[in-house]
Amino acid sequence: MNHLQDKTVIITGASSGIGAASARELAAHGARIVVAARDAEGVEAMVDELKANGAQALAYVCDVTVRAEMAALAQFAQDSFGAVDILINNAGLMLFSNWSDVAIDEWDKMVDVNIKGYLNTIAAVLPFMIRRGSGQILSQDW
Repeated sequence: MNHLQDKTVIITGASSGIGAASARELAAHGARIVVAARDAEGVEAMVDELKANGAQALAYVCDVTVRAEMAALAQFAQDSFGAVDILINNAGLMLFSNWSDVAIDEWDKMVDVNIKGYLNTIAAVLPFMIRRGSGQILSQDW
């Protein structure tokens, strides 16, 4: 039995890297994918690839640091596929600098994406999951 068949999966940071690989794998198992990222060209290319391989997939351009955009993403998935079953919280930044650089602006951006973005996305999908009485939230550990 395929437990992913017809499950709706939102994947943040899905235009490349681990997020894109996750989208490909889950789609291959019959999941409906909402590819979410800031990179409009990247999400469209990912959706085109998934659809070319027979998957149901939609693109959504958004920024995880903007709470309203995450609420709109969750509503989009719900409206488009009738459910929000799984969230893969994958969007993240890794800072590559020396401590002596005192890269405070970059630190702030990393905290906004890796912590606030994580929480914003959970806050957006959780009400849908609670109403249905089911759902899964997975996170990439940055």
